[in-house]
Amino acid sequence: MARNDISTTTSKLLQTKVACQSSYAANENKTSEKTTSSRENELSMQILEIDEEKIPLIEISRQGDVILDVTFQNSSDYTRSSIPNSDENINVLGHVKLLTPSSHRICYRVRLKSLENISNYFRLLFSTQFAEGTAVQNTIKALREEATINQGEGEKELNQEGDRYLLKITDVVKKLPRIKIIDEDLATKTVGREFIFGDILRVIHGLEPKNTPYTTHSWTVLVLLADSYDVVPFISRYFQRACLNHINRINSNKNEILRQKILIQYHIEKGPRFTSSTKDLIIRGPSPKESTKNYTKDSKGAWWDLPYGLESEISYRRACVLRTIASIQNQFLSLYSSRELQCRLGYGSSASCDSFQLGEMVKFLSRKRLLFLISFQPAVFEDYSESFNWPEAYTGNIDTLITILRQCPSYQLDENHNHCGLRSQLLPALDYIKSCLTVGLGIRLIHGKGSNKSQTHFNSWRSSEKSSMREAKPVWVTTDNGKVIDCTKNDEQNSSLGFQFAIAAKNKLRWSVGENEARDLFTAHHWNWIIDQNVDSERLGTAFGVMR
Repeated sequence: MARNDISTTTSKLLQTKVACQSSYAANENKTSEKTTSSRENELSMQILEIDEEKIPLIEISRQGDVILDVTFQNSSDYTRSSIPNSDENINVLGHVKLLTPSSHRICYRVRLKSLENISNYFRLLFSTQFAEGTAVQNTIKALREEATINQGEGEKELNQEGDRYLLKITDVVKKLPRIKIIDEDLATKTVGREFIFGDILRVIHGLEPKNTPYTTHSWTVLVLLADSYDVVPFISRYFQRACLNHINRINSNKNEILRQKILIQYHIEKGPRFTSSTKDLIIRGPSPKESTKNYTKDSKGAWWDLPYGLESEISYRRACVLRTIASIQNQFLSLYSSRELQCRLGYGSSASCDSFQLGEMVKFLSRKRLLFLISFQPAVFEDYSESFNWPEAYTGNIDTLITILRQCPSYQLDENHNHCGLRSQLLPALDYIKSCLTVGLGIRLIHGKGSNKSQTHFNSWRSSEKSSMREAKPVWVTTDNGKVIDCTKNDEQNSSLGFQFAIAAKNKLRWSVGENEARDLFTAHHWNWIIDQNVDSERLGTAFGVMR
């Protein structure tokens, strides 16, 4: 037994020694990797002295024949958002000199042909149409002539091919043409985007990025920078899988995250997930507390005012949906307030039932803050903020609004009036609206064909024109006399465009609701939500007409 205990103890000591050696080796490998990466950073970065100022030079390509002198300006009203690890990257650069407390100037050595083959922006920037482009071309020509001096004919022809002529020039970095670019933060409002810009240049030159984004905000900045320099098609092919895997895993209730997802999906995905995200934003509506907290109008990023007509279209579609839902209560309040008898009990129909149902409707809608009764008394201007409150438009979730309306009670005057009231008419209408919201509310992108393959547009609810041909218009405007006008009502279209729910309900039994049916519902000018249409009394008899 003693020998077994000794052998067991010895084997445990050997295992512990091997584990310690393996962990030490692993630590050595990590240390060597960090040392290697730091050496790579030192080799890829140099210092370029320009006008007695030391500027960091990052060599994207050692055969680069042009230097991009980029100044990243961060305005004083930029947000507190920043690229993750941007502070560490600034420390790695070591020699970054701040022009102002919010500006960085960095030089990138790149290949001219690589940029021109991918980006129309750089192709136009380096063209001879501008003085800067002409100066770059003249400098490259002078360097080629310098490289061919005192060389043989065969060597001259060899060096003229590609960028090999740069190897024959001493201190070539100081002689390379340099072009200045000022990158403003009007769209991103973010600090540290220079590192994402460097990764974009690395991908264009066939290299691996060093700072792959892993937050939604970083992906948004990458997409906005790629769009600014017209490299979205090339960048999206490289980052599409990683980017979509990231944003598809996000399940956040924040309005800002949803807007950033829409902006990313517009440039990279352009598919059903983009349609679903726009539908979610239309249903959620604005969140004033979140969108205005710590932000001013000029300091918001591009995702707070979606470009390419998306913001205007989202606001317009939401206004159309709310106007459609409001038309239900408006119609039945008008009917029950009229002299026409709405009770459908037949010979037992009574005006007392209509009065009872009208009172119940007003009571329910007022309690849910969907109807406001304002007194005729005059209000002094000073009383607006204290005692007199004007009703505000609904800004909440549309699904929540439908849920509230479905709580309408089924009160009746007595046991005989079972089908009188708002609830029996309201629930079928809400079911139809809900099905249309599911199918046709989101914005569906249409891809171009032929020469316009890179262009993307969508069919707007506002008119039959494409989104790329339409100017952004407000949904609600206020005139000089203080009257608010609903711009969703287009005077150019036929004012008789209406929606008949009785016909739509019958068609729903024959075929499912589609995108066209949803658009016809929400863009109508007036609605008739009565399912039981009036029947000709002469054809069915006088007694039946009286019962109606």
